[in-house]
Order: sequence, then C-alpha cells, then structure tokens
Amino acid sequence: MKIKIISIGNNPPSWVQDIVLQYTSRFNDNFKIELIEIKSDKNSKPMKQKKLDEAQKILKFIDNDFIIALDENGSPCSSKALSEKLSNWMQNIPKLTFVIGGANGLDNTIIKNSNWVWSLSMLTLPHNFAKVILVEQLYRASTILNSHPYHRE
Repeated sequence: MKIKIISIGNNPPSWVQDIVLQYTSRFNDNFKIELIEIKSDKNSKPMKQKKLDEAQKILKFIDNDFIIALDENGSPCSSKALSEKLSNWMQNIPKLTFVIGGANGLDNTIIKNSNWVWSLSMLTLPHNFAKVILVEQLYRASTILNSHPYHRE
C-alpha cells in the first residue's frame, strides 16, 4: 500500500525529521511511505487567500487518491478503529493520501474533496506534532494488524 503524507510547513526541526524517519523505517514491505513537505507562504496575504493558495499546491500532488484530511473538526478515531480502517483500505484502495494543513488549517476545497476528515485531537496541534502523531498512529495500526506487541490494551 502506498501512503502519501502531504504537509504544509517550513523546514521541520531535526527532532521531527528524526522521529518521522524512526517510524517510517519500521513499516514492513507492505507499506511505501512518501513524505511531501510544501513550504508555507510567509507573505502577508489574508488567511483565506493563504489557505486557498496552499490548497492549490496540495492538489498538484493528488491524483485519484483516497484523501484523508486532518482537521480538528473531523471524526475522532481510536488506534484500534484506525487499524480496522487501514485493513479495509489495504484490501480496497491502492493509495492513501493524508493532508496536514499549515498554521491556518486546511482550505474547504481540501476538506470537501476528502474521503474522510480525521481529527487526531480536539486540541489544535502544530503541524509538526500532527505529522509525528500521524506517522506513529499509522505504524501502531499496522502493528495491530500484524499482532505485533507494540500496541498494548
């Protein structure tokens, strides 16, 4: 299964890169993870315009993918439920794309075109934290599917 993670931001700190690499390197051969970092626009455009500009950049990296937008107003999901979703996607969908917005969140263009809008938390998270949590939860879901002892209940 191909999993693409698109995020908006500028030069993630080394600790983020290290943690993301740590988890992505643990996935077995059934998963191919692609990370795409789109630089955020630092000019003084209005927030609505910035979000629209970011959406246009994001859409350039999306084909006929199954799109999962991360948004605080999305549906919550436990690790166990995510593993069930992942199992279903593995059987029915060749490519997943997760989208993490920038400081202002995602434009409605992305939200409306998503197949699922997922909330990692009711809290607003910095996109670097969201990326780390996303990669860890995807890894955790994969270990649940493989009966690996990483996840404990």
